[in-house]
Amino acid sequence: MIVLERKPTIGVKGIGIDITPISRIARLIDRCDRETLKLLFTSGEIDCCQSASNPHQFYALFFATKEAVGKALGTGLADIGWNEIEANIICDRLSVNLHGEASIQAKRRGVSRWLATWCHWDNHVLVHVLAQ
Repeated sequence: MIVLERKPTIGVKGIGIDITPISRIARLIDRCDRETLKLLFTSGEIDCCQSASNPHQFYALFFATKEAVGKALGTGLADIGWNEIEANIICDRLSVNLHGEASIQAKRRGVSRWLATWCHWDNHVLVHVLAQ
């Protein structure tokens, strides 16, 4: 007799989704200098966006990621700095890192891992995150 043992899985602690129009973020970005952008984005995010072939799309991607993470935490972005949620894209894979109050909120909710996906079409970016 063969007994299959199921490994415990980490449960989903939150789900967040956000759709952001790229043109809306483009208008915002085009009005801001680098210092003003640092209020919303980390230096790493700004560098990544500026080096991308379509910077506005990547700014919209990172903006939508922050919104989706706030929703998954159940707090929105209240009491969390925009820079405390950091998105990164490597080989079309989206990752999320939290700092400061965002990290504290995640730990309080038992979140230790993030799964994030994204897509774009027409003039929109969609981000979906799972907090585990």
